[in-house]
Amino acid sequence: MTLSFRVLGSSSSGNATLVSAGDTHVLVDVGLSGRETARRLRECGVGPERISAVVISHEHGDHCRGLAPFVKHLEIPVFIAERTLAASGLRLERARLEIIDPGKPFEVYGLLFTPFAVPHDAADPVAFTIEKGGVKVAVVMDLGTISNLAAERMKGCDGILLESNHDLGMLRVGPYPWALKQRVMSRLGHLSNDAVADYLAHRFDGAAACVVLAHLSRNNNLPELALRSARRALEERSPLRSVQTRVDIAHPDRISALYRF
Repeated sequence: MTLSFRVLGSSSSGNATLVSAGDTHVLVDVGLSGRETARRLRECGVGPERISAVVISHEHGDHCRGLAPFVKHLEIPVFIAERTLAASGLRLERARLEIIDPGKPFEVYGLLFTPFAVPHDAADPVAFTIEKGGVKVAVVMDLGTISNLAAERMKGCDGILLESNHDLGMLRVGPYPWALKQRVMSRLGHLSNDAVADYLAHRFDGAAACVVLAHLSRNNNLPELALRSARRALEERSPLRSVQTRVDIAHPDRISALYRF
């Protein structure tokens, strides 16, 4: 095993993903509470004391609300964009901060992270590809549309964690106020099942062994709808572009399977 990831939780209630290679364990986002993050890590067999670093994608609470309490007693670096840090209001020791910039790769104990800008209504939101030993995975969440840049960065990945936030029909008739519905559906909001299906049918290169759908809305989506939409898109591709890609779901309230590459 060169590289693996496991989703500790993924929804508007909190997002956190554990990326590992050997003895290196990096958390991408800490949107769960510090205590719950620690509990789920232990459930995975990786105690908080074994975490090597934390990497933050953007300042929204469901991605960083547990960061300060989680790292309070851990002497580990936190990789975060300057504008994200300012917008978050987080109070962290400056000495532990590693400032990142979209498009500029950085290394975390042998793991090569490449942050890239995504369209979302945050200060400086990014997604990541992570590489080690010729293996590449992507963590791509909280974006209103799959930009050309995002599609390009996901090429050649062995595994992809990708937002599939809402079903458009459920969102339109659901309980959200209209202003919030407009925000979610906008180019700076969140990806719909349809947007993910369009990407998988037309721009996905077929390299990934698995695509894990994440950040599903509890109010505006169902796992079976997201899975059906994504799987149908892969099945409908031209035979010349057929793929053997597994599609899974990261559930909001429990730890995902371990994906090894």
